[in-house]
Amino acid sequence: MEKVVQKLLATGITLGGSIVASRLVAGAWKVATGHDAPSDATDESVPLVEALAFTFASAGIAAVLKVVGQRSAASGVRKIADKTGKRVDNEV
Repeated sequence: MEKVVQKLLATGITLGGSIVASRLVAGAWKVATGHDAPSDATDESVPLVEALAFTFASAGIAAVLKVVGQRSAASGVRKIADKTGKRVDNEV
């Protein structure tokens, strides 16, 4: 049960962080380049280098968020277990 709680918590943290991060990346992209972030990979009016740069930036941030979400969830579950003196799945 502890692993299930940890995975659900990690998923929630990652999804929430991803929503915020995608808006931040799009805003930073607009500030840096002066135009909107590429939203359609098949749009040939967007130069390939620009589309790839945006993809790499977005993927890198997504990977960081996944790791942070997993570690935060593990830490949160561990703190709950330490405070209660019990594991989340009610094992001692």
